[in-house]
Amino acid sequence: MNARISIIALVAAAVLLPGRVCASETAAPETGPAEIAAATGRATREEPDKCDQEPAQDKLPEKTRAGTFEFACRTLRWVDGLFGSSHDFREESVDGRLSLGFAWNQYEHWDPSLRFRVHTDLPNLSSRWNAFFGRVDEEDYIEGSETTQESALRRGISDSDETEWLLGLGYKGREEKTGGWDYSVGVRLRSPPRFYVRTRYEKVASLSPNLDLRYRQTFFWRDGSSGFGTTTHLDSDRQIDPDNILRWEFIAKLTEATEGIHWWLGNTWYHRLGEKRGVSLRSFARGATDAEVELLEYGLELTWRRQVAREWLFINAGPTLTWPRERREERREASLGFQVLMEMEFGYSEG
Repeated sequence: MNARISIIALVAAAVLLPGRVCASETAAPETGPAEIAAATGRATREEPDKCDQEPAQDKLPEKTRAGTFEFACRTLRWVDGLFGSSHDFREESVDGRLSLGFAWNQYEHWDPSLRFRVHTDLPNLSSRWNAFFGRVDEEDYIEGSETTQESALRRGISDSDETEWLLGLGYKGREEKTGGWDYSVGVRLRSPPRFYVRTRYEKVASLSPNLDLRYRQTFFWRDGSSGFGTTTHLDSDRQIDPDNILRWEFIAKLTEATEGIHWWLGNTWYHRLGEKRGVSLRSFARGATDAEVELLEYGLELTWRRQVAREWLFINAGPTLTWPRERREERREASLGFQVLMEMEFGYSEG
């Protein structure tokens, strides 16, 4: 009797257990995170958005910096999303600068300044593609005629204040040390939109341990403005000692819209006063071979630069003395001035 019961039990186990295993295997794929969370009584936790940076302090500078980064990060992440979602957008690669200031001189009077620019990689497009978004001097940025040192008084060859919001895509074909070509296309973000195309060749040569020479040639096309054109940019840095650097810079530009060459020449001495402050003295001249007056302006800029309470906040201020003349009937006279520029760096790389 006991033997019969044992045999019946074994047969029942052989018939019933495989069915239960198969049923559980069929049901398993239908069990997702929501069902598991409901069964265990625990809710799933969402990861924080890396575009949202919590201000380190509840103060205006920190709030402004966090808000600026969030605006730039979300905008560029949206651009990256236009090319798919195969790769995660690297919020850590977003870095930029916001500058606010003004300049005043006897010749031009007040000139307010608001500049914003940010760059990032675009992993869903290519490892070599990147995006630019900012409010800049449209002509100087597109045509490659910006000076190396930004100031509230003069930012490039152009003397116009045509500041625009631009969005651009860039392809980096060159290497940092050997140089080469890079390419970019973009659009002005207002109605009517205005497009541009730019390609640039850059070469850096180390002439000695303390002397570097950089050469950059830019070819561009601007819709409805300068047309086709090219800009040559040469500059060199010579380190005299750990606290003193001399920089020489030359820019020359030729476009379809102008018959001659617009040029800018400058020489700057940088002196470090400490870890957080320094001073620079720049002498410059600019002109155009097709203008009424070929030598449009020359002068001096003395700039004091200091880190303000935070590692990412700087102030630049100082007097200017220039001799402008744009029309033949004008008399060239000295023009005293003053400039103030606040700069804020933002992004993960800037801490």
